Amino acid sequence: MAALMRELNINTYPPSLKPWVTIINMRIQNISFHNNDNFVDGVYITAGTNTPLVIIVNGHNGFYNYGMFPFIQESLFKNGISSYSFNYSHGGIIGDGDYFEDLQGYEKNCMRLEVDDILSILRNMDGFDNHSSTILLAHSLGGVPAIFAAKKAIENNFPVHGIILISSVKSLNFWPPEMIEEWKTKKVFFKQNNRTKQQLPQGEEFLQEVLQSDGAWNVEAALKSTAIPILIIHGENDEAVPANHGESLYSWVEGRPQTEFHLIPGATHTFNTKHPFEGPSVQLEEMLAVVSEWIKKKYQ
Repeated sequence: MAALMRELNINTYPPSLKPWVTIINMRIQNISFHNNDNFVDGVYITAGTNTPLVIIVNGHNGFYNYGMFPFIQESLFKNGISSYSFNYSHGGIIGDGDYFEDLQGYEKNCMRLEVDDILSILRNMDGFDNHSSTILLAHSLGGVPAIFAAKKAIENNFPVHGIILISSVKSLNFWPPEMIEEWKTKKVFFKQNNRTKQQLPQGEEFLQEVLQSDGAWNVEAALKSTAIPILIIHGENDEAVPANHGESLYSWVEGRPQTEFHLIPGATHTFNTKHPFEGPSVQLEEMLAVVSEWIKKKYQ
């Protein structure tokens, strides 16, 4: 299905970013795809034809308007890099919102659906300008569907030229054992979101994927089978996903051409920023400088 173009609502952006959105309004638009009986909604910013395209893959409970992500798109644009940041079809967030409205859809969400959402974006590249390369940039748990989507995309001759893993997990099975046991018993585990205070239902298919983290959903095996350049960045003080996750990811691909690991001193899981976004931190600026330099060196 062809992409749907929608007018961007700049009122949902943080005050610090509204002037930027207005200035490049002709370069920015909402692009949505119908997938998995729902919509993949996203914000596309083009830096022009034949520029690299970065597809930003959010983590668990992430969305395109969350915290630092609009600023990441701004930074990429200023460096001549196009980007598309999106909400998963079953992520619970609708359009420009930041509250989980679709809890029925959220309960169904799982890695299988997130991988398919990414593949849907790659299949619908006709909604974008002609770009020189396509890179998946994933944050946190988003690293898992990004790795598996890249693997499947390459097998099916879809364009993926590199992966950037930021604060990413090394395994799906990082949940506390007591939570897993209750999840197994009840089939659905209600986990409180610290930001919205909602009880968000983690569904049964997601549980089965977690339990298959040493088999069908083995991150190490999938990462080793994707023979493309990989940039891994982690915060030294990541409170949610410890830095040893990034170190393990790098150890599995170390020595591969054009593959790098960077540990950002003093950086937290969201690089010392929060939602609502109040402006960039030194750590976020350093992370983005590494990202832009790596992309420009390899893909521009």
